[in-house]
Amino acid sequence: MLQFEQDEQELLEGLIEAIGGLPEGQAWIEGREVTVAPRGGRVDAIVEAMIAGRSLQLLIEAKREAFPRDVREAIWQLRNHLAHQTGLDREVVPFFVARAISPGAREILREEKIGFYDLGGTLYIPSLSAFVYIDRPVPRKTTRALGSIFQGQRARVVQEVFARRPEWVSVKQIAEDAEVSPATASDTLRDMERREWIEVEGSGPSKLRRLCAPTPVLDAWAAFLVDQKPPKVRRYYVSCANTDELARKLDRACRDADAAYAVTGEAAAQAYAPYLSSISQLRCRIAPGPSQDRALEVLDARRVTEGWNLGVIETKARGDVTVGERIDGVALAQPLQVYLDLLQGSGRAKEMAAHLREERLDR
Repeated sequence: MLQFEQDEQELLEGLIEAIGGLPEGQAWIEGREVTVAPRGGRVDAIVEAMIAGRSLQLLIEAKREAFPRDVREAIWQLRNHLAHQTGLDREVVPFFVARAISPGAREILREEKIGFYDLGGTLYIPSLSAFVYIDRPVPRKTTRALGSIFQGQRARVVQEVFARRPEWVSVKQIAEDAEVSPATASDTLRDMERREWIEVEGSGPSKLRRLCAPTPVLDAWAAFLVDQKPPKVRRYYVSCANTDELARKLDRACRDADAAYAVTGEAAAQAYAPYLSSISQLRCRIAPGPSQDRALEVLDARRVTEGWNLGVIETKARGDVTVGERIDGVALAQPLQVYLDLLQGSGRAKEMAAHLREERLDR
């Protein structure tokens, strides 16, 4: 609680400074935890402001980070508070502040004419007399908070839910398939609910979810990857005529070594949704450990810096290797994983990503 109070104070100070930077702008905190409605209805703060000679009162609701479901709840509360503000000599503006506000949440707030501010400096005041909109990108520090769902074990949960669309799934199913703990699966699904990516049926242990918004998932993940370093890739040369032969040799070697693997990148995209006439390199993931070493030994893969035809993407756990389909006897990563890997590729990889998304993911 103490930490959140410090966050809230930082947000209010940032808001006051931002308003102070407007023409003839000034603002001050009139009160904290103020009762504004019958039955104890309270706002986190009231801020008095002057902008271009016009007086405003901001009714403030504060959160650490905000996603669509969070702001919908706040909007309902603010509308209720606003209904009880009568007899004032200045305009009252319902207002929302958070360290980071997701793009979807920002859109909802604008549509509902609710003012908002975040620590990136974005400021929206939909006043009748002094309309203000300063749009700034989410700061890198808070981008990590919004994007944590796309990292580590939580990312595997999102992938499994996406792969099972439009099925209804349980926490138990997702935890087993993603090879994560039920707690991780449950927390991630709850986060997806906040973002309004999934819909819910039932309650308690029998509660089920299913993906209802694949496009926002793809857009948000793609935006998150823009500032991320591509995964490390170890490059090898394997003697073979082409990537089709290489893929078959990889499959035999991994079966002999009992190593889980999945082909990704251009070669997998070509199998899922043909786009190019030929592919010269093959990227894959192989479960880490002694079995990976044995598979590469069976392949007689030679480590190189140039002239490579086999790239092995670094993995940390067996669960990082997920198989979508087997085509022509070769295990391919899930289409979503292939899409994400292509987005971090070079050459014509991004073109292939767009084609794969259109053919296999935007449905």
